[in-house]
Amino acid sequence: MKDRFGREHNYLRISVIDRCNQRCHFCMPMDMQFFSPKDVLTFEEIVTVVKVGNKLGIDRVRITGGEPTVRPNLPTLIRMLKAETDVKDISMTTNGMLLERFAQSLKDAGLDRVNVSLHSLNAEKFRRLTRLGDLEVVMRGIRKAMEVGLTPLKFNALILQGFNDDEIDDLFKLTLQDNVTMRFLELMPIGEAMSLDGFGSYLNLTKVREWLTEKYRLVPVEETKGNGPARYWKAPGAPGKVGFITPISHKYCDTCSRMRLTANGEIRPCLAYDVHVSIRDAIRRGDLAAIEAGLKEALWMKPKGHHWEEGQTTQTVMSTLGG
Repeated sequence: MKDRFGREHNYLRISVIDRCNQRCHFCMPMDMQFFSPKDVLTFEEIVTVVKVGNKLGIDRVRITGGEPTVRPNLPTLIRMLKAETDVKDISMTTNGMLLERFAQSLKDAGLDRVNVSLHSLNAEKFRRLTRLGDLEVVMRGIRKAMEVGLTPLKFNALILQGFNDDEIDDLFKLTLQDNVTMRFLELMPIGEAMSLDGFGSYLNLTKVREWLTEKYRLVPVEETKGNGPARYWKAPGAPGKVGFITPISHKYCDTCSRMRLTANGEIRPCLAYDVHVSIRDAIRRGDLAAIEAGLKEALWMKPKGHHWEEGQTTQTVMSTLGG
């Protein structure tokens, strides 16, 4: 699975649902119009796409949403992917609200690890940004995930200048206490993120990394698990590490190895562009050749890189893209 620019693709992000039990200001509007249930792919249909992807070189998947844990019977999909496909690694991104309830069943089904959104350690800030989130509930879910072995555990924090940038140090210090990975994300100009009145603004995280490096003498480390765009560092002797996802200040398009399958059967080759190839009809016809052709077409459409730093914006809301 090589695109026009020679990048190999082995990683598929799978959005299993566009619904969520939070309404983060940067991700989903309160009046979100969701897909019709009949348009959402079944577990069997998702597995079919992954099987076709396996033949083309896809061997790693990440389950996303919306919020994946609100999809009924999600452990069943994990179990099917483990039993019926050739994927080597199955991970999941979650807001953590239902993690305490489902961590054990997801682990038993074969889920390898989770990333948990943790944008603030301040309960009031957390609630304001997520609208419906409860920090204590999320922390209980994190503790449960660690207890059942959904590790190495990663935390994702979108850092906004003027909102939670004063928490960078406290969030980083989690890596000094446990074998966890704290990942800081730059704001991307996608959907709701372009109108964050009262919730801060874009912050250059390359400069933040330089500051943390100077303060804690960070050294670069390789990531042994995962397929994301983060670059990783750690403090000498620390059990955990810190990652920086910097799509604006330090682009990583040249190393991108992923495509996205949306909950309604679209293949999105690039997060930054409002282009896609719909393969839902091919899936429902059971036309494996057409599914393969759709994957290849999307890969061929994939651009060399985004132009967010030059004012480009993405209209599709983040929650329908799967992050």
